[in-house]
Amino acid sequence: MLSYISSFFLWVGIITFASYLIPILLAAFKWQPQDLKKKYNAKWALVSGSSSGIGRSVAKKLAQQGLNVVLVALEDEALKGTVKSLKQEFPSLEFRGVGVDLGRVDDTYSYLDIIAKATNDIDVQILVNNAGYIQLSAFFRAPLNKQIANLECNMMSHVKLTHHFVSKMIEKKLKGCVTFTSSQAAFFPAPSCSTYGGGKSFLSAFATSLSIECYNYGIDVFCLMSGPIRTNFYDKAPKLSAFKFFHAISDTPDSAADLILSGVGRITWRDSSLFTVATRLLTKIVDMNLLVAGIARGQSLSSDFKNHPELR
Repeated sequence: MLSYISSFFLWVGIITFASYLIPILLAAFKWQPQDLKKKYNAKWALVSGSSSGIGRSVAKKLAQQGLNVVLVALEDEALKGTVKSLKQEFPSLEFRGVGVDLGRVDDTYSYLDIIAKATNDIDVQILVNNAGYIQLSAFFRAPLNKQIANLECNMMSHVKLTHHFVSKMIEKKLKGCVTFTSSQAAFFPAPSCSTYGGGKSFLSAFATSLSIECYNYGIDVFCLMSGPIRTNFYDKAPKLSAFKFFHAISDTPDSAADLILSGVGRITWRDSSLFTVATRLLTKIVDMNLLVAGIARGQSLSSDFKNHPELR
């Protein structure tokens, strides 16, 4: 009897880890970035959060494939500079910069209306939902309106853009894809940025269900579970010692962009780095209840927790 139980758990373990690792290994060593213009017979892409970091890298790589790109980001010099640079590098293509605040929530302003108006005359078949930022503090230390703005930018703006453009693709019987930039914080505890982690967790779950709904319409859905990336993501956050570690193991925006271009249509979730893969495997071995209990009891030993009262 004991041998049957042991065999059962052995096979459960093998299936669990194989079903996770095989797609990851294929994505890492076999799959190459795809030509999305050719794959979807597309002319236009839209990338949010495209003035820097992963978004800018994706926008440039899509342009290299011959796609026109709508760049959505805050109306600032970074967006203007990115649009100008791409126009100079790819003079035969069209680039539209749409400056909006994806975190703004009030009755007098609709970023979706602005984006819809700017794209009304084109067919966007490649939607890259990438915009996001981190609200770093204990949840109850930051004003509620800041937490809501963080969720609006990181989560709800992607839902609204996806609903708008997927509806148009289905109405016009166009093939295409939707991608989301999520995070390791989606599946691993993220104390001191619980709104960020919660929003990313929603995006990841949303992508899985949406992928099934869109399958029969020829619209692929992909979610990048990003690890640390060398961008300006942490520039406005407190200078924590943990960020020095993240910077040391971080990937480049170009490598993250390549993962998006190689994964879409082949896989739904893609953990982006060894760090993300390692933490994912940890959650398959150690139950979340135990992880939460251990992190909660050990956080007081952290120098960041001791030196930054806004985190506790």
